[in-house]
Amino acid sequence: MKELYIFLAFPFAGLCNTEIGEVDHQYREFFEKLKAGVKERGHRYFLAHEREDWGAEYKGPEECVPVDYEGVKDCDFLIVVPGNPISGGVHVELGWASAMKKDMHIFIEEGAKYSPVVMGLKSLTNVEYHKTTQFPSDELLKAIFETIDKETELRK
Repeated sequence: MKELYIFLAFPFAGLCNTEIGEVDHQYREFFEKLKAGVKERGHRYFLAHEREDWGAEYKGPEECVPVDYEGVKDCDFLIVVPGNPISGGVHVELGWASAMKKDMHIFIEEGAKYSPVVMGLKSLTNVEYHKTTQFPSDELLKAIFETIDKETELRK
């Protein structure tokens, strides 16, 4: 099986507890399950939350922007949750990825409104939109793992 490199683009700052500045427990638990599932499948991943120790070692723009950009550039495809409300950082990563013609799987919450630009990215590159009920949830994890398994099969 070919090892894939998956860029996991999720909101960050909006998931942090404002009192301690770190990712709230419910989101960290979701990311731990996500990481474990990606590793079990024999793939590598990029997750800024882990790199920045869940907010405890929050990086400034001069440090995180080049690293995130390289992560998008080097990845095989992206798993994206744009955020509701939207995450500016994720939207920048969507722009980079679409300019680089990267394959993307964008998980959108049912009933949420997204920019026509986000919904039109499929006119520039290979994008699949997946509807989900909420983030974080076990349902979303299941859908992400099914998507990764499908990509793995396609890229054999």
